[in-house]
Amino acid sequence: MKTRQRILVPFTHGHSGSALLRRAGEIATSADVELLVASVLDTRSVFDPDGPAALLPGERAARLAPAEQKRLEHDLKRHGLSRAEATVIWGEPRTALSGLIHRWCPDKIVCDGRTRRMLPARMPEDGPELVMLDRNGAMARLAGFLFPHAAGHA
Repeated sequence: MKTRQRILVPFTHGHSGSALLRRAGEIATSADVELLVASVLDTRSVFDPDGPAALLPGERAARLAPAEQKRLEHDLKRHGLSRAEATVIWGEPRTALSGLIHRWCPDKIVCDGRTRRMLPARMPEDGPELVMLDRNGAMARLAGFLFPHAAGHA
């Protein structure tokens, strides 16, 4: 019987990444929570490598991974998630995250619209629960402030 809850956060840098880390921190307040934050380096390329010394996409990602790992660990410390584990994976995002989900078996995945598109299209019924972060843009928030929805109206 599993006693610890496992939470996976597919991570992208920027505003949405900060929001995901804040939400994951709110969920993972208990000591019985394992938090894994995974940054995915996309190795798909629209350009073919040229010349004999061209790097393959996987080689380029392997070279960038240590710097990305440090950056991710810095973001975790900045958000007060020093207990969280950070990992960098690379490949086609859906395939890489599908493999990570299969190996690590999380109970929850914290994502937003952008990172949801990186997850596998079909999740098993007994798979992890998705915790979607609703992130409206600045214009949508402004419109909601200026024109609030009236209760009881269509």
